[in-house]
Amino acid sequence: MGRGFPVSEQLYTVTAFSNDYEHKPSRGVVYQVVDATEEYVEKLKAREAEEHPDRWLKVEAQG
Repeated sequence: MGRGFPVSEQLYTVTAFSNDYEHKPSRGVVYQVVDATEEYVEKLKAREAEEHPDRWLKVEAQG
């Protein structure tokens, strides 16, 4: 059994994308978060919508 996370909790990988020129070398990827909980993903979505409305998030369930 792993330590740190409840076994039954679904974790997600979140990748943020932007069309800004500065992110062109990374094919638009701004950052990636792994092992994100659903609560963290929801907070991240809200923050990005407020602070960076030009970005979009790809959320993928792990496992």
